[in-house]
Amino acid sequence: MEIVSRLNKKERHHSDIEIYPYLRDHHLEGKIILPAVESLIIMAREIKTHYSQIELNCLRKASFQRFLSIAPDASQRVFVDMERSDDGGITASLLTLFKSKSGNISREIEHAHVNFITVDPPKLPAAPFCAINKLKENRITVPSAAVYRELVPFGAAYQNIVSDLFVSPEGAQAFISGGNNEANEDLLGSPFPFDAVMHMACVWGQRYAGIVSFPVGFEKRVIHLKTKKQEEYLGCVVPVSITRESLEYNAWIYKDDIMYESIGGIKMMDVTKGRMRPPEWIRI
Repeated sequence: MEIVSRLNKKERHHSDIEIYPYLRDHHLEGKIILPAVESLIIMAREIKTHYSQIELNCLRKASFQRFLSIAPDASQRVFVDMERSDDGGITASLLTLFKSKSGNISREIEHAHVNFITVDPPKLPAAPFCAINKLKENRITVPSAAVYRELVPFGAAYQNIVSDLFVSPEGAQAFISGGNNEANEDLLGSPFPFDAVMHMACVWGQRYAGIVSFPVGFEKRVIHLKTKKQEEYLGCVVPVSITRESLEYNAWIYKDDIMYESIGGIKMMDVTKGRMRPPEWIRI
């Protein structure tokens, strides 16, 4: 791609995150944490700023290495490194610079990493059990209010499972919202449906693996159509690999039987090392 060929060495750009109030609804163990979906938007925005003709509809090999704590300030400076990837895309990393109180020690901290490429999305078949089909037997029904009161206790901006959540050994299914607030929906679609899908995976892990897990990466996310704020979608999650160390899922986001996103290899782990435990009522 001619545009990407201009990127012949690593570039570093700074970006100031505007800390909108809704971001403070995303918290863990008393700290306000930048959501993984927002880190993807920050990296996409920097790429689009400097390579405006690129369409970023496929994200590969994403990893979320370290949480980025949000400061009480109105904005927060981060850095985005960009370089060409072997498959013709752009690899981006989101970093902050840490300085000791004395100022004598400074180091870079990488929080997220992803490869953006442009693809022509194939017409994929329906997910194995989605398209409004009911899950198989042995499912349970978890009201959305219970999800956000006891299982994924985020604030109102991140409470975007908007129906009962059906959970069975085969996976999880619920209607999810495109959310609202000042979130950017122009680059990768609204961040809230994908975020809600990961909440669904978290609940599945609490039920069948007995852990409270958080996303640490994914293998591939294809954006067929951009989700929009204030719209409603169907989210489906299927477990594909469950080990003691990590849980892996595939997921799909639909609207009116039309696929908006397909995400493969969502990796979830217990990043709190057991400090957070599922309530007894959700466990088998």
